[in-house]
Amino acid sequence: MGSLLKQVPVIPSGHHRIFIGIACDQRAQRQINEVLLPVRNLSPYIRWEAETNRHLTLAFLGNITTSSLEDLLGLFDKSYSHLEQFQISLTRLVRFPDEQGRIIALITEPDPALAFLYQTTVELLQSSSLDLLRKEFRPHITLGRISRVKQVTDIIDYPTAIDLGIRSIRLYQSTLGESGSIYTVLKETPLGS
Repeated sequence: MGSLLKQVPVIPSGHHRIFIGIACDQRAQRQINEVLLPVRNLSPYIRWEAETNRHLTLAFLGNITTSSLEDLLGLFDKSYSHLEQFQISLTRLVRFPDEQGRIIALITEPDPALAFLYQTTVELLQSSSLDLLRKEFRPHITLGRISRVKQVTDIIDYPTAIDLGIRSIRLYQSTLGESGSIYTVLKETPLGS
């Protein structure tokens, strides 16, 4: 049972759990599935993310009001549409944020284009009078979550060579469900070719 990813045209009033991210394209998804083959059955205490939930987070905002969300939507295209598409390489599969971490993730080496995209996102949030909940940018794609850290003693640290095309930026709403989070795309802005 995976989480669903869908487009919605209407934003209900209230508070919204929001983040800005980059989805994994089909090529990256295939490469990720191959990388996960040797670790998929490592432990029953690892819950693997559904393919539809795989993404690289640029900014996690937490709960924001409908008014703030509408401001953000209004500035989204202006902030991103002038940027060019690019590609990054995901170079390692690791436990995150450190070797004892609860998350199994793909990480990337520092990349100037990705750093510029992150800075653009920070400026967008400042224009919308919104704050980042996580100040340090440590780009990664969460692939699994460990429910009992003490039961998973394996060192997970494998080199990878996964190419992720950065072709659009998405504004997501995250809704917590019984089987995990459901991510809904509220806005997607393509980058220039």
